[in-house]
Amino acid sequence: MKGERKFRFMQGIRAMMAGQDVTEISLGGAKSDKLKSPDPAARPQGDQPAFLFFGAQPDLWIGELWPRGRAWANGLSNAGYATNFCARWSGGRNFLKLHEAGSEVAIEPDGSVYPCCLKTKAPLSSHAEERLEDILASVASLPAIQALNAGDPEGMGLATGWSRQDFQARAVSTDGKGREVANACLGCDRYFEAHLSHDLKVLRAGRLDKRKAAQATP
Repeated sequence: MKGERKFRFMQGIRAMMAGQDVTEISLGGAKSDKLKSPDPAARPQGDQPAFLFFGAQPDLWIGELWPRGRAWANGLSNAGYATNFCARWSGGRNFLKLHEAGSEVAIEPDGSVYPCCLKTKAPLSSHAEERLEDILASVASLPAIQALNAGDPEGMGLATGWSRQDFQARAVSTDGKGREVANACLGCDRYFEAHLSHDLKVLRAGRLDKRKAAQATP
């Protein structure tokens, strides 16, 4: 739904919800005053019912579009290097803080576990083979993973000789329209290719070997 029709529709929903004493809330990310989004910090108390508007549109939430999939292939991502998806709700920030508010991972139908909704170049492991708690506790030993957990992808390679300048230089690629695009997600991809994919495979193999040995012990 586009244009003024969308905003009229939203006003109609608000009027309907107000009549039922349902409070509107917001996750933030609004890019237009026309949305009339409430303060994200204002939340109803207790069990009071609430609703929110959510959508990946130019004036709401994910305006820049991730440098992934069709958005990347069709040259639709407007994210620059200053756009840090890793530090957002959908990114890797705080993904290691299991059982705490704001801690999220993405799990694919095949069990692949990723630290963010965008999905890193390789999965952390497979939830079909291991407990999520075991995976996260293990990968937390890697400095690059701690950088993602801090929402600081630029810091992924500091422990292996990649300076922030090195990371930024590698965070450039050409999209489907032939545009040169710079974004930290692209630098993250390059670091996975150079180091982290291998490190994660080594950790996973060690965990699985340890489990097999424990199962074989009478």
